[in-house]
Amino acid sequence: MKFVILTEEEFKKFTDNAVGQSFFQTLNMYHRYQNNGWEAYLLGVKEKDNVIGAALTVSSYSKFNYKIFNIYKGYLIDYSNRKLIKFFTENIKSFLKTKKGIILYIDPNIISVSRDNEFNVTDDVNNLDVKDYLISLGYKYIGEYEQVKWTYVLDLENKTSEEIFKNFKSNHRNLINRAINKYNVEIRKIDYEHLSNFRTITSYSANKQGFKDKSLKYYQDMYKYFNNDVVYLGAYINPSIILSNLNKELSLLKEKLNKTNNSNRKHSYEIDINNLEKEIKGIEDLPKEDILIAASMFMLYGSEIVYLFSGSIDEYQKFGGSYLMQWHIINYALEHGYKRYNFYGIKNDKNDGVYKFKHGFNGHVEELLGTFALPLNSFGKIYLKIK
Repeated sequence: MKFVILTEEEFKKFTDNAVGQSFFQTLNMYHRYQNNGWEAYLLGVKEKDNVIGAALTVSSYSKFNYKIFNIYKGYLIDYSNRKLIKFFTENIKSFLKTKKGIILYIDPNIISVSRDNEFNVTDDVNNLDVKDYLISLGYKYIGEYEQVKWTYVLDLENKTSEEIFKNFKSNHRNLINRAINKYNVEIRKIDYEHLSNFRTITSYSANKQGFKDKSLKYYQDMYKYFNNDVVYLGAYINPSIILSNLNKELSLLKEKLNKTNNSNRKHSYEIDINNLEKEIKGIEDLPKEDILIAASMFMLYGSEIVYLFSGSIDEYQKFGGSYLMQWHIINYALEHGYKRYNFYGIKNDKNDGVYKFKHGFNGHVEELLGTFALPLNSFGKIYLKIK
């Protein structure tokens, strides 16, 4: 085996077909890092001139004039090949020392143990031996760190749109149907010139939930460097169209009320009419032009689509824009042959709102191996212990 700096062509050819591939480990991301002044390397291992492992390795900041390196989503290698893991580790450690590195973080894109829809462990996959082996090589197990460890995934292979929709929770199906039939919610692409509108939505949600949103430049960079491999979608309502639909529904209810002699049914119609009139009043107070009520960013790479960032406005949640947007992209994934739809990050908490939202689409939990830190020298060991 031979440790090398890969050419861009070699890296792309290997990563396009690698097991455990991720948009984090792409030439697109490498170019983004370079053009933003980050120190980035395309490192790899060859055997008889064939690439058998690769890693986009990057440092964006330093501590005390020393550098912290990351391999986001870990080495692209066969983790069952212990000899390869050891060889890559030893050589990348030596290489990064020459670049004044003190710590290398990796978070392998492999499952720790397989789980079902409710976090219960199943017998399908168990890679805890990989965790143990990495620790034996000097890696320190961090667990949940900068990159998500818990994700939620919907398998699409050999499934129809009808089958998938039928398996959604009833509340999710109802909200999607209402978004389509009652509120005429439209899902549209958001182009580069309107990414500031996208970020207005994501920033609103970030502030509400207490975390920091990505910068507008980040969203613009991802649009620029990933081209057709990234999609920004928005859910829009038109209050005038909604008012027309609701007024038609109100007229039908009033007709039914006038025709019935059943007191119980009459009372039920009166309640429905009263509620609908209140809803109409609320819609009348909205601006008359199209309103962006929710927005999401999706990465399209390899065999999966990843739901990366999103936001929605509280007062418009009843229109179901976020639910319809998920249904829209799931259908897109089915039509274009993707095998998985990755809802991405969740908390290991059944009561968390994000988990409940994603859980309603009836996929399954995936627990990834987690983050490991490899001290590159004695200063790195001290820094890691203090941190």
